[in-house]
Parts: sequence; structure tokens; C-alpha cells
Amino acid sequence: MVMFDVPPVLLIAFPLFFAFLAPLIYYLSKKSIKFYTLGVLILNAILSYFLFFRVMDEGVVYEQLSGFYPPVGILLAVGYLGSILAMLINTLATINYVSFFDEKSHSLRFSMLYMLVTASSTGIVVTGDLFNMFVFFEITAVGSYGLLASKGTKRSYEGAIKYIVLGSIGSSFILLGIATIYGYLKTLNFYDIAARISTMPIEAKLMAFTFLVIGIGVEAEIFPLNGWVPDAYQGASSRVASFMVLGPSKAGIYAIARLIFTLIPFSDGYELALILGALTLLIGELAALNQKDVKRMLAYSSIGQMGLILIALSLHSQIALIAAVFLIVNHALAKSLLFLGSRNYASGILKNPVIGASIFIGALSIIGMPPFPGFWGKWYLIVDMAHNGLWFMISVILFAAIVEAVYYARFLFRGTGNEKVTLLPGEKIAIISLAVLLVIIALFPFLLYNPASNAATSFLGGGP
Repeated sequence: MVMFDVPPVLLIAFPLFFAFLAPLIYYLSKKSIKFYTLGVLILNAILSYFLFFRVMDEGVVYEQLSGFYPPVGILLAVGYLGSILAMLINTLATINYVSFFDEKSHSLRFSMLYMLVTASSTGIVVTGDLFNMFVFFEITAVGSYGLLASKGTKRSYEGAIKYIVLGSIGSSFILLGIATIYGYLKTLNFYDIAARISTMPIEAKLMAFTFLVIGIGVEAEIFPLNGWVPDAYQGASSRVASFMVLGPSKAGIYAIARLIFTLIPFSDGYELALILGALTLLIGELAALNQKDVKRMLAYSSIGQMGLILIALSLHSQIALIAAVFLIVNHALAKSLLFLGSRNYASGILKNPVIGASIFIGALSIIGMPPFPGFWGKWYLIVDMAHNGLWFMISVILFAAIVEAVYYARFLFRGTGNEKVTLLPGEKIAIISLAVLLVIIALFPFLLYNPASNAATSFLGGGP
């Protein structure tokens, strides 16, 4: 048994409450706001660990809110994958915030947005209701707009505006999908929808699925809905780009997984996800190869990785879903690390052995070199494809891996950043911490394999 039975709602309620309390703290002491924000993030990370172990011990955790039973009331449903991602988002959000700690002045607005995006990203992976997922997506998007523009440059405003435009279009499509489902089924609870989706006409089902994929795909960085990503990541500060990789995008890909496994599971959906995943992978990797700006290269690489994850989800098998979990965790850790390192110009191993080695570890894991998590994700995926005779898709993945290796080799040998700056102590701590986590999973892959296996079994059974 776990020490504390943490109610899932606390992971949403605490950062939301403390975010709205932040102006009072800032009024009393401007200098304390960074310690206050870090304390809130640490608290949420601790709660996420207790929730993770509770799910591993008891299975799926349900929590009914508002005093009404579903489908009228609000239901939180935390499964194995949801608990993994809640822990990942909150842990890495805390580590990432340490990288901001050395700034002399901390904006109240920035701290509030950071806590709101962390809370809403967590909400997406623990909710059991489609409309509440939409609400959390909206909070995540609005907060992300502000964070991306927080650098205060023309390029950061341009990237944020592009995200606003595409995000607004995506929100409209999500609402259309929700309206289509509610019009036929009169419910928005995930499990009611899953139990009754077969009663919907195939045309309506396909229309709802298409609307939701388009809407959620904006956040999940899926082609052709990811046009905002390169400009937004390039214009934002490296630390904000690092946060975007570990929070909103992971929540987005989780929502795609819930859509194709729980809400509207049908064969056409898997085939569409496979095609979109392959296109996203190839376009992202080939575009990254042609980039000279490091953050833009990492942004396109991120798109490619999200495509690879979508391919794994589309195969609808135990091993492929385990691969997807490894790829999700690897992308969050390694790409967050690399974005943080992108601010540091040519800080190779000779100049700073510890930071240089950490950046090297992040690049190796993204490429898929053994024994890092990226290798295990790609290995399990290729093994599953070989078992099912998907040789063309294997060739696509191997081709993308070669392209990826080429531009990351260039990244490592030509220098690891855009700016001639010295990394601040907080940035160094964050980079080293992420590298240590990658090494731990590399040395003890069973720490991730066992929860990933449970998550795959649950998803294949129609659970969260």
C-alpha cells in the first residue's frame, strides 16, 4: 500500500489555487515569488509520485467531483499512462523552473502562467471527461501563448501569434467534435462514449474523429497542424521551449492516444494515425536537416519525434505501446535537455566536460543509441513491426534515424547553441539532472518497462 492515497484533483487544484494566490505573495515580497513558485512545483511533483505509486498498487484511480454521478458529474480517471505522464510533467516542470532561478527579477505574470500550464497539462492526462479535457487544453494554450511571448522580442511575438491563430482553429475543431458526439450520445464521459460509440452512424463517427484529431493535433505537433512549432520555439527563450516540450506536447499526444484507444477505436482511425505519423516523422526530420538555427532544428526534430510516437500508438499492440511510452519519456527528457543546452554556444566537452557530456547524452538518446531510452523505444517498435511484416515502415524509421544522426552530429561538432553566453548555475543544474535521469533509465530500463507494460495492457483493454 502507498503511504498516502492522493486524490488526483489535488494535482490540478493546488497549482491553480496557488497561481491565483501568487499576486498576494508578490505584493508582500517580490523576491519571494520564485521560491514560492518552486515550492508549489515541488509539492505537486511529490503528489504526482504518490499518485503514481497508488495507481501502480491499486490500478486505475477514479474520483467523482461536484457531487453528481457521470455523465452529469465530473470524473477524473488516472490510469497507468496518465500517472506516468502526470509524474513526468510535474517532475520535469520543477527541474525546468530551476533553470530560471538565477534571474534577478521574476515576473509575477510568468510565475502564474507557468503554474497554470503545469496544472492544466496535468489535468489533460487525468480527466475522464471530454469537455473538461477541452477546458484544460484551452487553459494550457492561453498560458502557453503568454510564456512563448515572454521573451519580449519581435520573433517571440510572431511565434506566439502563429500559435494563437492555429490554436484557435484547433479549439474550434475540438468543439465541433464534442458537439457531434454529444448530439448523438448525449454524454461526454469517456466511458459512456466508449460504451455507446458503436451506436453512432459510421459517417458521424468518422466526422467526430476527424474533428478531434485536427483539434488535438495542433497541441500534439502532428502534420499538417504543426506550422506554429518552428517559429514559436525559435522565438521563445530556450528555457520556455524546453518547458513546452515536456508539458503541453506530452499532454497532447496522450489525448490522441485516448482518442484512438478509448473514445473512437476503429481500424480506419489506426490507419489514419499511421499515415499521419509517418508524414510527421519524415517531414520533421528532413526539415531539421536543412536548419542552421539550432532551436529551429530542435523544433523540427521534436515534430519528427512526435510522428514516431504516433506511429507506435497506431500499431495497436502491446510491444508498440511499450515503445510509445519509452519514446514519450525519452523525448520529454532528452529534448528538454537539448533546448536548455541550445543557449550555450560551443560548450563542448573540452570547455565544460560535465555540461558537454550531458548534452552529448541527450543527443545520443534522441538518436536512439544504446542503452539510452530512445534506443529501447525504437528497438521495441521495430521488433513489433518486423513481427507484423511492416518492412516499408521499418525502412521509413531507419531512414529517418540516419537523417537524425547526421544533423545531430553536426549539432555536436559545430557547437551546441546560438548565443555566446555562459550558462547560469540553475541551467546547469537542470541540464545535469535531466542527463542523470536518462542515465538511470538506461541502466535500469525495467523501472520504465514495467509501468509501460501495465499502461499498454490498460489501453488495449479500453482503459485510461
